[in-house]
Amino acid sequence: MKKIFKYIAGIAIASTVLAGCGKGFLDINENPNRPVTATPNLILTSGLNRTSALVSTTLNEIGSVWAGYWAPATDYLWYINNKQYNVTPNFGTAVFETSFDILSDFQAVQDAAVAANMNYYQGIAGIMKAYHFQNLVDAYNNVPYTEALKNTQNIRPKYDEGQAIYDDLIKQLDAAIALIKSAPETEAKPQGEDIYFAGNMTNWIKFANTLKLRILLRQSEIPGKDATIKAEIAKILSEGSGFSDAGVYGQPGYTSSATKMNPFWEGYYANSAGSATSNYKATRPTKYIVNNYLSNNDPRIDQMYLKVSGAFKGIELGRNTGDSEAALYKSSVTSAFLTNGGILKSATQKAVIMLPSESLFLQAEAVARGWMTGDAKALYNKAIEESFVFLGVPDAAAAAATYAGQAINKVGYDASTNKVEAIIYQKWLALNSVSGWEAWTEFRRTKFPTDNPLSLNAIKPIHPKRLVYPSSEYGRNGDEVEKQGDIDTFTSKIFWDTK
Repeated sequence: MKKIFKYIAGIAIASTVLAGCGKGFLDINENPNRPVTATPNLILTSGLNRTSALVSTTLNEIGSVWAGYWAPATDYLWYINNKQYNVTPNFGTAVFETSFDILSDFQAVQDAAVAANMNYYQGIAGIMKAYHFQNLVDAYNNVPYTEALKNTQNIRPKYDEGQAIYDDLIKQLDAAIALIKSAPETEAKPQGEDIYFAGNMTNWIKFANTLKLRILLRQSEIPGKDATIKAEIAKILSEGSGFSDAGVYGQPGYTSSATKMNPFWEGYYANSAGSATSNYKATRPTKYIVNNYLSNNDPRIDQMYLKVSGAFKGIELGRNTGDSEAALYKSSVTSAFLTNGGILKSATQKAVIMLPSESLFLQAEAVARGWMTGDAKALYNKAIEESFVFLGVPDAAAAAATYAGQAINKVGYDASTNKVEAIIYQKWLALNSVSGWEAWTEFRRTKFPTDNPLSLNAIKPIHPKRLVYPSSEYGRNGDEVEKQGDIDTFTSKIFWDTK
């Protein structure tokens, strides 16, 4: 058994998160100043559950504002720094802190599994470490990696370059797949403690393959990368397990009790007593996302929002309480999220880690770019259908076929002048309010959709490119942070952001 250590030592890092992200449901480390000893299966459940919460709340919220999905109603002082693009060392600190905190859980699983020759647990831990490290690189570029998660052996880990980390994540995912496939038939598989796949190791391999594809495509705009990306995709295909077309979801056994509900539901809709949260009352769709649904005759809008006076009404990001037209954009006269359907299905709904549509859009893009064989149009249409299914559009398959059959640019595949742009645009629609972080990251990579409007309240007329390191990291590992140079959220890009 191994102790669960935090990022740099036995002293824990306090997580600053929204509802469901921090200590609580299924978190085994109750005393943040005294790491506990626990079995790998218990630590695994905690790490997976906390991942679900982080992805559903903190990451999704930041991305949903910046990807063009969310704006606050003018009668709420909400998302102030987000809508101003005011990214300081105190903004979004949970992205860094909680990610490394969760990574320490998976490192503990990995260490214990190595000692006990538990290949399946080693493989799962390796896959989840790759998942979190990719998110960290996508947020900060250079982060501690090779010297991270070593407890008291190295309390001031060096920062590795984002490109080097990405390159190694491919190797780590390959190693994780190999561990799973080489596990003896007699070795016990995870069961209930695996709240993503209930011990289905083929699904874990598919998830690893899809993460590899995501990592590779993230580098699509780097000059001279085509041959490498194509070769690595060929390795994925030769492995033979395929991709996560059924999606990746977390279900630890959510109930309608306080702190045990689905974190998105509890954070962005209602508490255990059924009272609407302030987040629900304040969060509204942007005019931009509403207009994109309406102009494309997209029936998914009915599964996303409620009408007000017979119409869907959004808000321009950056509208303020003191604006001359503020009364037109209050919560009472703008569209709220639809409840008991769409993205707010129930307090016990599964947490989304990766939608089936995202996996299919990744594959469609790889084919469209000539890096993978297949039928890009069929993958594209299937991805749209999966989005319709997820949101509960009535007669989803037929409705999706009608929608995708329109001769509208970026809707009908044949009618689209730029196939990759159409794929990214439809992915953007499919990820709305569910995987906001991924949508924002894809916008940074591709600059699609090209007309994603700037906030009216932005401190600079440019979209944020990245987060900056949290103030806590300057305090504990300041020398290494200073080596990264002057970081500016508007000009300091992630290594793959070349457009």
